[in-house]
Amino acid sequence: MEAKTQLWDDALAEEIEQFAVEIARGAGKILAGHFGQQIKVEFKDEHERDPVTAADKETQEYLTAEIAKRFPDHGVLGEEGTKEEKESEELAKDILWVLDPLDGTTNYMNGLPVFASSIGVLYRGWPIAAALFIPWPTSDANSKPKTEGGFVLHCHKGGGCFADDEPVSVYVSDEPVPSRLIGVPGYFGVGQGFTGKLAGKAGEVRTTGSIAYELAMTARGVLQYAMFGAPRLWDMVGGALSVVEAGGVVMTRFRGEKHWHPMESLIPTWESKTPTMKELRNWMAPLVVGNPKVAPMIADNVKRRFSLKSQFRKITRPLRRKKKPAPEKTEAKS
Repeated sequence: MEAKTQLWDDALAEEIEQFAVEIARGAGKILAGHFGQQIKVEFKDEHERDPVTAADKETQEYLTAEIAKRFPDHGVLGEEGTKEEKESEELAKDILWVLDPLDGTTNYMNGLPVFASSIGVLYRGWPIAAALFIPWPTSDANSKPKTEGGFVLHCHKGGGCFADDEPVSVYVSDEPVPSRLIGVPGYFGVGQGFTGKLAGKAGEVRTTGSIAYELAMTARGVLQYAMFGAPRLWDMVGGALSVVEAGGVVMTRFRGEKHWHPMESLIPTWESKTPTMKELRNWMAPLVVGNPKVAPMIADNVKRRFSLKSQFRKITRPLRRKKKPAPEKTEAKS
């Protein structure tokens, strides 16, 4: 299986990484310029739960334009796009840049500096390079705040993971540590839980509102592990490779599979059938990320407690009570 991962040129992967770092810093400057300011907001859904801001669009336009200038033969899959792009049946290019210009838009537009700009690069479905801008209280060598107010987490396959120039690694332990932080989806307490010895001992729960940010925090060892229900490619490509290159593992389970397994190719069928851009936009899979001992343990001990039957019974309980006949009254005996 490892031989299949050596289909690209390592020197090109490193070149891509360095360029991704450069444009991730540019994305950070754009986002820093808009942060905390009045900004135009639109919504991609009628319930106004999926916002997109002018910062999202400007950042994606910048990233796409820079990639096209440097690598005109590469493809680009960005979260934001026109209706035509989202419905495109065009076949994907062998090298594909996967962009989430601003992951954590709701945090960003409300003034919470917990977000990321994520760049991940695939070669025929295999993650080969990544760079993520992460807002962070970082200073330069002269103790002056950096213009973009953050660091760039970056890597290429087989090259290790770095926050700017500092090597990073996942948190190492043989099992979950109750006092250490973990990242879980907001609905986790309702729909899922842990079995066996992990019940009540899985760690201190945090939900940040940004998948890419939580992946970066796992790669850096801030979170001991993290779980994600159904991320899209743009949410996870950059961060997932960063976790692996930081010494961790990404457990996943594709549609129709019953068992978790370590992430390899994100599109295993690519060699037999090149996917369309529309098909890649519809990609989703659950993830559990962390160190090589803990992540598989967590994946094997997650259970689903949610069931339609139990929820239906809960909702209809008041109705059933109303239908229950009242007990007949009896006359008191004298």
